[in-house]
Amino acid sequence: MATTKKNETKKTVTNKKSATKRAIPVTDGSETKVMCPVCGTEFAIGEHEHTVNNATVIGADSGLGNVYLPVSKRGDALKAAGIDTSKYFAIQIPGGGEQWMQKTDGGKTAVPVSDPNILGILNNIAGDPIAEQIVQGGTVPNRNLFRRWIMSQVFHWLTFKDQADWLRWHGYDYQWEMLVEELRTQAKLYGRDMENYLARNRWFNKHLAIVMADDYIEQLRKDAESKKRHTCKGVPYIRYNCHDIFVSDIHKKLVEPMVVLSIRIHNTHTPKDLYEAVRDFWNAAPKRTGMFKQCAAWKDAYKGMGAYATMQNLLRFHGCTFPKGNTFYSRRLSGLGMLEHAATAYGHDGEGWRLFGLMKQMIEENHIDIEAKQREWAEAKKARLSR
Repeated sequence: MATTKKNETKKTVTNKKSATKRAIPVTDGSETKVMCPVCGTEFAIGEHEHTVNNATVIGADSGLGNVYLPVSKRGDALKAAGIDTSKYFAIQIPGGGEQWMQKTDGGKTAVPVSDPNILGILNNIAGDPIAEQIVQGGTVPNRNLFRRWIMSQVFHWLTFKDQADWLRWHGYDYQWEMLVEELRTQAKLYGRDMENYLARNRWFNKHLAIVMADDYIEQLRKDAESKKRHTCKGVPYIRYNCHDIFVSDIHKKLVEPMVVLSIRIHNTHTPKDLYEAVRDFWNAAPKRTGMFKQCAAWKDAYKGMGAYATMQNLLRFHGCTFPKGNTFYSRRLSGLGMLEHAATAYGHDGEGWRLFGLMKQMIEENHIDIEAKQREWAEAKKARLSR
């Protein structure tokens, strides 16, 4: 640790309780400041130096001057490349992984990093324990950037001619792929960013996974039993997922293995176990799902999370107010506070559509022109890409 100190003398202070002595640096009155050597960020420390269990904790009165934290390998690499590291940070993206963001307008807003040269340096973090911790930990929490991509998706959904067709258009497999990636992200967030974890787990959780597994197994059974029969030496069989299966073996060879994997989902106790059990269930599932219907519980959860994230961003960034004329409106609460009450009430199974309706009410009462917003975003994206 590099330390900048002014000329100082030392005096001895006696700790009355332990009858031990320690040296305290005495300076000309300058305060101790702990700072990042790259971006200059100042870290908060206590006002006074004190001792706990014979360990000295520095404070603003420690007289150490400016104390700089060590620079990581990534910080060295970025500095050597002439990149201002104070402008960049990482956030979680849908499906897992990170998105590098760049602060603009003096730090008031942020946009995704699009410069391939800068992305190459930011992503080249092998061997850097600090950067690896960012990746393994999931996110650098930033409450002012709450899943803003979802709002764009929801607005696209609302302008679709048939909103029900918009979800069906994604196909049956999409619901499982989306759930698997969502649970993988939650497993990374758990214990590190509980606020974000709980907000996401409200909609996509173990109960939903169980319902979806049961729904899949039932559709699998019906689909297999409805298949055209063939015979082999007088014994009926079906052709399913590129395999010949005797009709008498449908349950044993198709349904029962999936039931065993669904029981594993029931028996999970941690987010990581849940993610792995759901992943393995879907990986093992026969993928003849073109005619399968999306699970009603998943569609409801999708609406709930979509509405929640959209309302969050309308309140934070677009000057919107919480809609009146509902049981959650209260002058004593902020808009975000009312939203949390509504999300908690409608976070139960099968209630996500109610929050979706409340979101529509917010859009209408605040006179949000969805198509104008979409044009605005498209122009902003075009401008970023043309830099």
